[in-house]
Amino acid sequence: MNRHFIFNALNSIQYYMNKEDKDSAHKYLSRFAKLIRINLDSSMSNLVAISEEIERLELYLQIELLRFEKRFTYSIQVDDDVDTESVQIPPMLLQPYVENSILHGILPSGREGRVEIKVYHGPNQSIIISIRDNGIGIDESKRRKKDSRDPHISRGTTITAQRLELLGMTHNIFITVKGPLQLTDDQGATIGTGVELTIH
Repeated sequence: MNRHFIFNALNSIQYYMNKEDKDSAHKYLSRFAKLIRINLDSSMSNLVAISEEIERLELYLQIELLRFEKRFTYSIQVDDDVDTESVQIPPMLLQPYVENSILHGILPSGREGRVEIKVYHGPNQSIIISIRDNGIGIDESKRRKKDSRDPHISRGTTITAQRLELLGMTHNIFITVKGPLQLTDDQGATIGTGVELTIH
């Protein structure tokens, strides 16, 4: 969880308090507090069950929905044959990819966004976690970032790659990442971005 998200979440809670929108402020604060608690609980763990990671991700998405006033929708689909309690992954593994989808793909598009997360079995008993959005795509996002001369350098996915490499060496759990990749339709038009994490 990066410092910008925490700062922005607290600002949003303050905004609802200043508007005297007690219901929204309470809803936002309770979800934010629960997310902080889950993150603190797992900060000492190298691995958590996929079920816990999905719960964390759902809280994060609910907070972002409140923050951005429902400018996107999301779905989380887990196939019935995936044992989300026994399969473990590093905590806070998925959030950087979902955060990129929202901030760099969906919000700049100016239209209603969609984030789809799926967890299912792949070949050879692997488990695949797919994250897709209908945002502006990688090429357009890079172009806009270059034009804006934004000095901020995102390190979320780089840190994730380093964590996964260390995980393979220390716990013999191998997770490969495919993407982020630009998604296109049959005519070659950009329709969003996708990333797949495979647990071998």
